[in-house]
Amino acid sequence: MNNTQRHTPSLRLSAMAAALAAALLTAIPAHAQLSSATIQGQVTNGTAPSAGNPVTATNQSNGYVYNTVTRADGSYVLTGVAPGTYEIKVGDQKSEPVTVSVGQTSQVNLALQSGVQQVVITGSASRRDVAGSEVGTSVSREQIEKLPQVTRNFLSFADLAPGVRFSVDNSGNVKLQSGSQNQDNVNVFIDGVSQKNNILRGGVSGLDTSRGNPFPQSAIAEYKVIAQNYKAEFDQVSSAAITAITKSGGNELHGDAFWDHTGTNLTAKDPFQKESEQRGIGRPKSSQDQYGMTLGGPIKKDVAHFFFAYEGKKIDSPRQVIAQRTDLLPNAGIVPSLLSQQGSAVSKFKEDLFLVKLDAQIAKNQRVEATARIRRETDMIPEDVKLSVPENSLNRSNDEDRLDFKHEWSNDNFLNEARIGYEKYSWNPHSNANAPYIKYQVSPSNTDNNVVDVIIVGGSPNNQFREQSGLLFQDDLTYTGTSGHTLKAGIKVKHITYDLSGTARAVDKRIERIDTVTGLPSLIRVEEAIPASGVNFSNNQYGVYLQDDWQASEKLLLNLGMRYDYEDNMLNDGYATPADRVALFGRQDPRAGAPAGQTYAQSLAKGGINIADYISNGNSRKAFKKAFAPRLGLSYDINGDRASVLFAGWGRAYDRTIANHALDEAQKNAQANGEIWMIKNDHKMAYTDQWSFGLRQALGIWNGEAGYTNSRSRNQFNWFGGNRDPQGGWGDAAPIDPYWGSVSGYGTLILGDFISQAKTESAYLKMDKPYSKSSTWSLGATYTYSRGETTNKEWTSDIFNWTHGRYANAWNPSTDVERHRLVVAGVSDGWLPWGLMLSGKVTVGSGLPYRMTNCSNGFTQCVSAKGDGDAFHQVDVGLSKEVGFRFGRVALRADVLNLFNSINYGGYDGWVGGPGNPQNRLGGDNRNLGTPNSMGGQMRTLKFSARYAF
Repeated sequence: MNNTQRHTPSLRLSAMAAALAAALLTAIPAHAQLSSATIQGQVTNGTAPSAGNPVTATNQSNGYVYNTVTRADGSYVLTGVAPGTYEIKVGDQKSEPVTVSVGQTSQVNLALQSGVQQVVITGSASRRDVAGSEVGTSVSREQIEKLPQVTRNFLSFADLAPGVRFSVDNSGNVKLQSGSQNQDNVNVFIDGVSQKNNILRGGVSGLDTSRGNPFPQSAIAEYKVIAQNYKAEFDQVSSAAITAITKSGGNELHGDAFWDHTGTNLTAKDPFQKESEQRGIGRPKSSQDQYGMTLGGPIKKDVAHFFFAYEGKKIDSPRQVIAQRTDLLPNAGIVPSLLSQQGSAVSKFKEDLFLVKLDAQIAKNQRVEATARIRRETDMIPEDVKLSVPENSLNRSNDEDRLDFKHEWSNDNFLNEARIGYEKYSWNPHSNANAPYIKYQVSPSNTDNNVVDVIIVGGSPNNQFREQSGLLFQDDLTYTGTSGHTLKAGIKVKHITYDLSGTARAVDKRIERIDTVTGLPSLIRVEEAIPASGVNFSNNQYGVYLQDDWQASEKLLLNLGMRYDYEDNMLNDGYATPADRVALFGRQDPRAGAPAGQTYAQSLAKGGINIADYISNGNSRKAFKKAFAPRLGLSYDINGDRASVLFAGWGRAYDRTIANHALDEAQKNAQANGEIWMIKNDHKMAYTDQWSFGLRQALGIWNGEAGYTNSRSRNQFNWFGGNRDPQGGWGDAAPIDPYWGSVSGYGTLILGDFISQAKTESAYLKMDKPYSKSSTWSLGATYTYSRGETTNKEWTSDIFNWTHGRYANAWNPSTDVERHRLVVAGVSDGWLPWGLMLSGKVTVGSGLPYRMTNCSNGFTQCVSAKGDGDAFHQVDVGLSKEVGFRFGRVALRADVLNLFNSINYGGYDGWVGGPGNPQNRLGGDNRNLGTPNSMGGQMRTLKFSARYAF
């Protein structure tokens, strides 16, 4: 490593974190609901409360039993209940089955009857999770399995929650985001374990530049999306939080196997493909196959069970390597060898996902669970589908290993969950060839006129490696012995190591021109390889919380929480800025116009840049110690019947900054006379303040909800142009451009700071009719009106904010937020003849805004302007038929995505143009302003599926 110190801090708590941890661990303990549910209620005998009665809930799938005793007022609480269907017993009297979902609280009031064996459920047990201040939605197993989608990414239905967007770009890469908040600030918890990506973008490991899926969908039982006001147990998230539960084995052996298929022959052409076809450029063919199986059952009935899931995904994209303008090339020199490399090639994607889960009830009040997960993914991507020979492909690999072990202990009033875990995630785009990248060109006149790219050979310049690996200890506890209170507390310690290296310019990139007479190449220019330096450092993460869900009265529930998080080495705090970079700032500013005796640092200071804040000596960076996050909420049941419930909440949530910024800094500064990249010493953690209010209302068999949400995010990390002229100004740069450069002999000055803000306010309306065995159809609809803004001058959640500091923090429209958005999803098993099952999803949006650049008043007077994208429309439907026979069931299914073949654009020409002959409404000379240039959604796509289950 060049100019980089290896820094491995000792495993220690700060005095502040240690004091808070000690206070919480001596307090009444509590339990988290990241992977479980709660059943609570009142037991009465006649009209009187029934105290001291044993209450048990027995899981109907695996036989596991949860126990408690009614309090003096007849109330009871069963916490840490695995989602599923339960039979509840009070003494010898049994109830009808009760189903609970992940993260939900089910209110089940019970009336004892003398002389009979059945306890009666009073009130509406189906009105689950109406109390509390969280804003979001639950996605059921039926929705996951039956709603149409082209890929098997279980996160595809997260957009059923208000303000949450799930999108897939033209390359198949996924983005999950809530409002105008940074996409890196989402988090997903699977069985209570955070899947946070510490090193790269996307929020969740495996979501950065991947066509794959983060988890086998067939292993997900259900999940909950919380857009705002999550409780204190949620960490490393300041945007949307998703908590999912995996399937488990039961007392009966069950399994399935499936296969999905689609491809370009089942997909309509988009307008750009049609245009290319008219020019003689055909659409590259591709096929996508997804397949897998699950198997779960007993090891010993009611005691131990297993579950296994495997999913594979394969995409083959055949292509033809075709050299261009061969009519200009002679049969001489290197031409014959180049043309011999033409022919067929296949770009391949392959992913394998495995999950193994074992659970056992080792004693009456103790359970254990062990989970292992493996992901292996390779993706061969050519730079150009026509010009790149096979060796000029990038192998984009994504690999992940996770192991988790959980132990539960409980008695009548306590529940303890202790967890240890291991993770290793690596992202490694690399070339299988080490030869220099060479792009050959030709010009009819052997000059710079009418130059055409002919063919590309050699290796891809991209060769990067990013890895996070670590150990986790987590303990969550619950105490329910105090009437009206469910007290929760927890502590989390994680030791994580980052290994970051490689570069996107690992080999020389050469541009060579072939002579039209001799066939010999001549070098036009070369971009030299960047030394593949790296950084390795460790980081210790600590989190503690306390949560009290206080039923203050029969109608009023208060959710009172506090969380504290601390990281001791988030961004390589032991790094020292190289001496050659440091020396520049103390010397005379050599640029024209600098007075004698004025240093470069003093020139920068005139422009508001105190460069000393960015120079690190290896000890000057300080970890952030103020991440206290209060989270407060309430709900009020107006009539006490769970039909009309008012709710409100306010909370602060802290997240973190990705470690890759530390590599950018070290790697750029390792280049002699290269660019100067420096991160501010005063580290901060991104956070969001959220508040909301609304009404949940029962409408017959429907659940309605109307609400308002408001979020304000701060401390988002950005790189920006740090250079200033000798007067502290921006030289001759246009108003929307940074003042590039630094001093002679070095590249530009780029500074990193925790500067950007974002805010979103939304009003939403939800209607939901749940799926049940007695009513085998469901329908949910969410309409959201949003207004999103950001201080980032790029108008998005980018990590770059080039002109920061040039103006006061002005608010700009967020290009990540639609003003209007409606998502409707439904599943039906019984409406159509012949036993056909129908499902569908409708997404309608008013369109995303985009940023335009207007230089019509002169190229030194450029400004940004707002463009409005076209509305988004997509209707997806699925139709299936299931046939049962002696050894199981077989289902055949067809999904049609974008049934009406709506054209949904994703990008537009935002160049207004310069001065001169006006060609558009803004006075610029670009007549193509606003012309679509990319797709924002797939064209009509047909996918076939087959599934066997037993």
